Amino acid sequence: MGSKTKQTGKTEVYPFWYMKDIKNMIDYFKMKGQWHWYLAFNFGLLLGRRVSDTLSLKWSDFYYENGRMKDETDIKEWKTGKIVRLYICEACKDALKLYIEYTEIDPMENYNDFINGTAKMSELLEHKEEYSDEKYEELMMKAIQSHAAAFRKQFKIAAEACEIKYPVSTHSLRKNFGYWSVKLHPYDVTTVDKLQGIFSHSDRNTTLRYIGIAREDEVKLYSDMGEFITDVSIGKKPVIKNSPVLPLKAEDFREILSKELLTNNF
Repeated sequence: MGSKTKQTGKTEVYPFWYMKDIKNMIDYFKMKGQWHWYLAFNFGLLLGRRVSDTLSLKWSDFYYENGRMKDETDIKEWKTGKIVRLYICEACKDALKLYIEYTEIDPMENYNDFINGTAKMSELLEHKEEYSDEKYEELMMKAIQSHAAAFRKQFKIAAEACEIKYPVSTHSLRKNFGYWSVKLHPYDVTTVDKLQGIFSHSDRNTTLRYIGIAREDEVKLYSDMGEFITDVSIGKKPVIKNSPVLPLKAEDFREILSKELLTNNF
């Protein structure tokens, strides 16, 4: 027998293809009383950021000093060093309130501390002045990576318990933000452009592949070809399901639409 070629590289993970899988994962963490992971999971779903960023959010990112919750906040990405803006939706606020209810944490008493950090992360933050900026960031990144590894472990256990049959991991949360944003706004031609900006991708194709839309479209091509060949093989006239689609850039579509509206005086 010929020798097998060893596959290298990481296994690609996907967003949650089914809404029931998202619900089951949320319910799992709630049922187990794993409120830290419940919040980490929801932050990943709702903020569209890397795990290193969602696990290092502070109470001051979500609250003003007077106790009022913010609607948006600016954070520094650990991987890129960029300052990015997060928009805090009501679902995100609700998840945080539920976390507070069950953990009995007072945001104001822990205002400058991490919401969902570890003792090591808090200790480093408390003694930040004792380190150079470079050393502090190095040690904090290691602490965050350790915390992220613990989250990945619990995530895997939850996914197995929820019987999710396709590859997912904590990175699926960020991809999921993009995938379901497209599904929720099927007629908004600017959605992918917005996601490209959020994810700091160089082009639309990178974003489409990253969030799983390109793969979904490719799978459909193979599936449609399978049905076509099956019909041909049994002498059945194939059914052409869709009308031709002309790909347009968002700016081109907007220009065409604007001219049409002006012409017809809508």
